[in-house]
Order: sequence, then structure tokens, then C-alpha cells
Amino acid sequence: MRLRPVRLEDAAFIVWLRSLDYVKGNVGDSATSIASQEVWLKKYFEREGDYYFIVETPGGIPVGTHGIYDLQGTSAEKGRHIVRPEVMAGVPAGFVATDLAFERLGLSELRATCVSTNVAVHSLHRRSGYKEVGILRAAQAINGKPVDLLQFLLTAEDWSRVRERILPLAQLAGTHVLEWEKAQPGGSQPWDEIKKMAG
Repeated sequence: MRLRPVRLEDAAFIVWLRSLDYVKGNVGDSATSIASQEVWLKKYFEREGDYYFIVETPGGIPVGTHGIYDLQGTSAEKGRHIVRPEVMAGVPAGFVATDLAFERLGLSELRATCVSTNVAVHSLHRRSGYKEVGILRAAQAINGKPVDLLQFLLTAEDWSRVRERILPLAQLAGTHVLEWEKAQPGGSQPWDEIKKMAG
């Protein structure tokens, strides 16, 4: 897996990704058209302390997003993590992003918030060394309705303890990503239809 900085032309992919059935109800309301996503990205490009990545296969097929943002000293929020479910890229992408945060950006801790009903992500956070540290009541809107957010924290020290345990799982998932990539036919991707409809 690799992470590359998001580009304006990724707007259609992001809109398509966030519209997948399994994503609905698990992430906050966001831009629902290519044009509105482009507006959001243009504002993002001007912000300091905000890193937004496209998760790609080794061959360059976009399969997800990941972000490290709201930088406060040596602490930052980790989120915007959405991947195509059929690719099994979540664990390796999260592993690469966490290493980037602690090794390359020199952070001391990562914060994460998650919709209270998203049990699968709660479990992933805990297995990755995060500790639950709080809850924000009615802090986000999903489908126009307020939802609670659970707060998690991962320190660099905790990551150093769990990293080697998670590495084999990330490597195994990485081999599935390679197999998936090899099986993909050439040509257009699903989000290309969104581009056509947008004109």
C-alpha cells in the first residue's frame, strides 16, 4: 500500500467512496457532489497541519482515503479512513499512516473519533493500541441526525509496543491487495460514471 497526497482530480473518487452503502451511517455528512467536494479540497489545500491522502495499490489504483489533521503541537487527529471493502486495504493503509505519523511527522500521539455505532472500527482501534478516552454527545450529524462520537488515543509509546504484533496482519492483508489488483481489468473505474454525470 502507498499513500499519496490528495489532488483536486480525486474529487469524483472521494464522492463515490463516501457514497458506498457500508459507509453511510458511519461517517459524518460531507460534500455530495464533485463540485462541492472540489470546493472542500481547495479550502483544504490552504490549511496548515492537515494531511489528506489517497490510499493506492502498488500499481496506482485508488482504493481509499486517510487523513492526519488538526495538528496541535505533537498531537494530531487520525481519520477520514475509508477503503473499498472488497480490497481489504484497511489494516495495511492504517499501518502505513500510523508509521508516517510517528516516524516521519514526529508526533507523540494520535487522536481518533468514531461514530458510536461503528463497532467494527472501535474494535480495530483497540487492536491497534488505541485506548478509549471519552465520548462526545451529539457531536456529529449523519443523515441530518446528531450522533455520539467515541474518542480514542494512541501514543507513540503504545504504538511501539503493538507495531510488531500488527505487522504480520498488515503484510498478509497487503498480499490480498496485490491479488485483488492483479485481477482488475483495465479501463475505467466505477467513479468515472460520476464524472460523466457531472458533465
